[in-house]
Order: sequence, then structure tokens, then C-alpha cells
Amino acid sequence: MTATVNFTKPGTGDHRRGHSRRYVQRVELTLALPDQKPLASLGLNPDPLQQLAAAMASVRTEAGEQADVVIDLVPVRERRLARRRRRLLWQSKRRGPSAYGERLTGGLGGGGAWESVLAAWSGGTTSGGGRSERLPRMTDLRDGVGKFDPAAAGAVFAVQLLLRTEAAHPQAALARMNKLLAAFSATSGENYLKPRRPRTRWRITHFDRRFVTGEFAPWKRQWLTVPELGGFLKPPTVKCRASSVVRSGGLVPPAPSDLPVYTGQRDLVPLGAVTYPDGRERIGAARVRDLLFGLQLGKSGHGKTEAALVQCIAMAHSGYGTWFLDPHGEGWARAKPYLAHSQIAPRVWEINLAKSEPDQLVASWNPLSMEGRTLSDVQEIVRSVTEGIAAAQDWGDSAPRARTILARAAQALALLNLQAVQSDALEAQCTLFQLRTWLTDEDWREPLLRKLPQRVRDYWEKTFPKLASDAVPTVTYVMDRLDTSQSLQAFFGSPRSAYDIKQAMDTSRVVFVCPSGSESDALVSCLLIHDLHRAGLSRQDTARKDRRTFWAWGDELTALDASSKGFLAAIAEQLRKYEVRFIGMTQMALRLSAITRQSLLQNQSLLSTCAADYDEAAFVARRWNGHVSPETITELPKYHYVMSISLNGKPTQPFRVRGLPVEEIFAHYDNPAGVPELNQAIDTNLRRRPVAEILAQLEDLDTEILAHHTGRRSGPGAAGDPTTVID
Repeated sequence: MTATVNFTKPGTGDHRRGHSRRYVQRVELTLALPDQKPLASLGLNPDPLQQLAAAMASVRTEAGEQADVVIDLVPVRERRLARRRRRLLWQSKRRGPSAYGERLTGGLGGGGAWESVLAAWSGGTTSGGGRSERLPRMTDLRDGVGKFDPAAAGAVFAVQLLLRTEAAHPQAALARMNKLLAAFSATSGENYLKPRRPRTRWRITHFDRRFVTGEFAPWKRQWLTVPELGGFLKPPTVKCRASSVVRSGGLVPPAPSDLPVYTGQRDLVPLGAVTYPDGRERIGAARVRDLLFGLQLGKSGHGKTEAALVQCIAMAHSGYGTWFLDPHGEGWARAKPYLAHSQIAPRVWEINLAKSEPDQLVASWNPLSMEGRTLSDVQEIVRSVTEGIAAAQDWGDSAPRARTILARAAQALALLNLQAVQSDALEAQCTLFQLRTWLTDEDWREPLLRKLPQRVRDYWEKTFPKLASDAVPTVTYVMDRLDTSQSLQAFFGSPRSAYDIKQAMDTSRVVFVCPSGSESDALVSCLLIHDLHRAGLSRQDTARKDRRTFWAWGDELTALDASSKGFLAAIAEQLRKYEVRFIGMTQMALRLSAITRQSLLQNQSLLSTCAADYDEAAFVARRWNGHVSPETITELPKYHYVMSISLNGKPTQPFRVRGLPVEEIFAHYDNPAGVPELNQAIDTNLRRRPVAEILAQLEDLDTEILAHHTGRRSGPGAAGDPTTVID
């Protein structure tokens, strides 16, 4: 049996054909001294392959150069090795006292040198009955057999070592060969490797035949032990930093043998390309019932958003409701052609705050809308609006007066909206912008107070006037910020709300929210996250069997967490039982708030990372109990991940996944021609209106609300001027 190890830096075929003549250097390396004398035993630091890899890296493949090192190994049988040892001992005896320090008496028959040697290797006694003889020293015996000492030799191999370089210029071929020889000079010890160049035509032909076919016919016998060969037979270590070394990427456990394969099944969530135990690459998947919450980490531009888009599109085509918070809008632009299908279009919603042209059709959301709600929902509406605005403004516990005023104002407007809905005046509902009017325009507020219950009026008539005047600007500052953006005025300025996340959950809508271009992204994201949490909890009144599974993805989780102030943690802790699944993506888990990070890690059933900084990589690696090193994570190629999932109710060990782009995995869904029809469907689904129309309605909304509830219109003299009374 022959084993062959090749080190090759090949030239490209096209370049080689472009040169009319090739110059070749051939060398066979053989032991210069008797083979019982050892070469140097090479350690791991420095890596013996460093010089060899550097020599290969210098080969210019673009110029048609090529370099090869072939090491052929044949195991030496133990019987041949034993005969070799006996032969070496016989030669040592013939050399006399200089071999051992004392002469060995007798012949190779009974009682002579050979029996003395056997006695020395078996405890120091002879089996003969004659006069005692002085035994040779053990060091002398080891000197005699050299590296073939039975106590240290281990496996022994017959070796054939061939070097070959090729170039378009003779000096280039010679230079490459000299670099290879320099790499092997590190083996010089008691023995060393001597280069032999075939000179005659017959020897050149013989060399080439051995090189091509693997025929084992070395120049002479040369046996090497594992310590002499090991440095060239192992893979490159981290100490070998030559550019020509292809890295394995570190040690990662294999994928579970029972990992599901995704082919479009409704109950599976695609993860990416995974190498299965049989060596074949397939699209691995997690089961819907196992995947509750997930965290995807790693550098920007390495595929986190792409992986989330693949999952979102897959779930949308499987009939699930989805919600994707895409701060920059890039994900929605990529996903759109893959959702432009007749069976999905009626379910698609697009909330894009980057659109603010007067004739641009946009959807609106009124967080204070009571359409489709009852009196019992008022407290949830008040809480969602108050917590969202307070979190976005980072009030915390330092602004109790502002929080109280905001909550009371939201309560009053929600109660007025309930009355408007009950009287079928849906267009007379208050929006967030009426919070400012309520707090700053006493002439507008006073008539409306008479429409509210006495317990609500008492606060505004007795407590509110006593509060310091500086508390009100703290609250109205938020609406002042919203007023600087036409896109936000259009989004929050309509009395009727087309965006309703509770409806989206119950009817399996496909929702993409893109707050890009907004001056108040934090506020928008806060309100959206709080509303998602509120809508999830509101499913308590829906029977468990009737709760449709709803998937939510949040990109740029660090910014989202900074504004949501704990509600991401609440989602991960509370919404599982209401069939709401959440997967977050962020570059740096260490920048998440402690409560959010702990909650997501505690409840996650998918933990994935692409390449990351060492500190982030070490943080993730600790979660996998040493199965993956931080260095492995830091060196992951682009669009490659290490992830663990929950499978059949148990967490798996981490395994490798190659990310698949949307166009590769869902090429059969790509329908760019259907995008115009999808846009029209979204217009219908969300009752989208032109920005200019919404802004015009917002200008007169205060007057319309006052007129509906009191029959009066605001303006100069409105409080007592009978001309303002509406019949």
C-alpha cells in the first residue's frame, strides 16, 4: 500500500498554452547519510509548513508557473524492521570498542554479543551458564540502531520525495526549485536531505513516470519515522500564515443527522445550505413548532438580513402572517418581486415612510383610533401610546409629571374617539397631533371636556392647572418633532387607521414596515413595537386553536432595543403562548440592554452568528460550551454562519450553514413583472391616499373634531360667538 501526499501550486491551463516552451526542474531528495541517523524532529512552532507554503505562494500561476512536491509513503513491515536492527547491531559489533566503549566478546551464537544485547533489552541478565560478561551500555545500543530503537521508533515508512517546478523561463523554474529546497533544509539534524537531479534522458523519463503514476522506486532505501515526517503530514496550524493556505474555518460540530430538509414544506423554516452526514449539501430547516424566538448576530453586510428575508418569504408563501421591520427599506425592495403573486398580493401591506411627495399614495396609522374597539380597550391604547412615547424620549422615571399628563391626554382623546366611532363619525377621531392641541389650546379643550365622564374632567379642571407650565412642553415636544416631517404627518395624521397589527395577526397579513427617511425613527419604532406587544396580548380573548401563528422580524435590533426600553424582552417572554414568534438581527449583542439580551438568550430557539469581532465572538462561543472557538467565528467567510436551533424540543450543537440568497432559493417565485399589480393591491389593502390629501385633512381636523362633538368650530370668538354654532 502506498500513500501519496501532494503539495501543489498549479498553473492555469490557459496561461500554459500561451507559452511555446516550458522549462522544468526536477529533484529527488534522499538521505545524505545512513538512514538510521535521524533528521531533525520538527515541532509545531514554527510550523514546518510555513516555509513550504510561502514557497508555493511565490509561484506566479498567472505567468504559467507550477510547483509540485510529492511524498510517497510505504509502511515498513515489522519483520523487515527487525532484520534492519539486527543488521545494524552486527555492524556495530564489527566496529569494535568505539561503538560501545567496551568490546563485545563472543560471536553471534550463544553467549556472544547478540545474547548480551538481548539481555540488555530484557533486564540485564544472560541465559547462558558460562562466565559473566560485561553488558554493553544501553546508550551504546541506541547509538547502534539509531532512530530505529524499538522504544522510540513507532511506525516507520519507506519514503520517495519528488520535487518539480515548471516555468516559461529557466531561471524562474530554478528560483522556484531553490525555494522548495530551502523549505526542506529545516529538516537537517544528524542527517539531512540531499538533492539529486536526473541528468540523463533515461533518468528524466524514470523520474517523470514515478511523478505521474506514483510508481514507488526511490533512488535508494530511505526509511523515516513519524517524528521526521509528521511536520509535513499534518494540516497547517495557526502558525502557518502563508497566503496560499486554504483554511478549513475551524472546528465546528457536524449538522444533526435528523435535521429536516427544506423543499417548500409549510411546517419548515429554511436556514440555508447545510452539509449533511452523507457529504451532500441540502437546504436545512427548523420546524415551525420548535422555532419560537431567534437571535442573529454578526458583522454588517454578512447576510443577517438576507437570511431573515428568505425565512419571511418562505413563511408568507406558506400562508403565515409576517411582520418585517426594515429600517432602511433595502429588504422590502428585494422581497417585493418574490411576493408579487395573486395568492399573496391581497395579504400584503407596505408601510414606507420614505415616501412624502404630494401625490404619493401612503397608508396611515392612528394609534388612538377606537375603530373596531370597545371601552375595555381604552386602557391598552393609553398604555401603548404613553409607553411608546416615553420610551422614545427616554423619560424613564425622571419625568413622572410628563408621563401622567401624556397618559391623561391620551385617555381623554381615546374616549372622545370611542364616542365618534359609536356615532359613526370615523373621520372625527383625534390623532397624535391632537395631543398638542388638547394641552395647549384651552378654548378647544374646554368644550370637549363636557363630553367626558366626571372622573376624567376632575383631573383637567382641578389638578392640571396646578402643574408647572414647563411639564407641558416636555410632552408636546414629541408632536413638534413629528410636525417637521411630511411623511410622519401623513402616517400619523389620518383619523382612520389602515394599519392595524391585530388585524394583521388574525388575517395572516404580510407586513413590511420601512421607517427610513424619518427624523423620528426611534419614536416610530417604539410605537410599532409597543403596538406589536399590545396586539399579541390582546389575543387572550381568542381561543388557542384559532390563534394563527404570526412571525415578526426586527432588523437593527440594537437601535430598536434602545428605543423600546424593555418591550422586546416582554415580547420574548410573553407572546409565545399567543402564537407570536420573533427573530431579531443585530451586529453587537453586547450593546443590547441587559434585560433584552438575557430574555432573548433565555428563550431563543435559534442562535446564529456570521463573522464578528473577537469580543462578540467570544460572547456567542460561551453559549455553545466550547464546541466552537471565538477564532472560528471571527474567520467565517461572508454569508456563512454557525448556528444552533431547537430540534424536537432539544437544543442542537452548533453547525455550519452557508447562506443562500433570495434569488437562489426562490428563483421560481421571482416575478418582477407582477410588481405593478402588487402595488395596486397594496393601495386597495391599505386604502392608501395621497400625501397632500391627508395633510389637507389634518389642517382642518381640530375644527372638525370640535364641530362633531359640540356643534361649534374653533377660531376667534368661537367660545361665545353664536355664528359658530352649527345647526
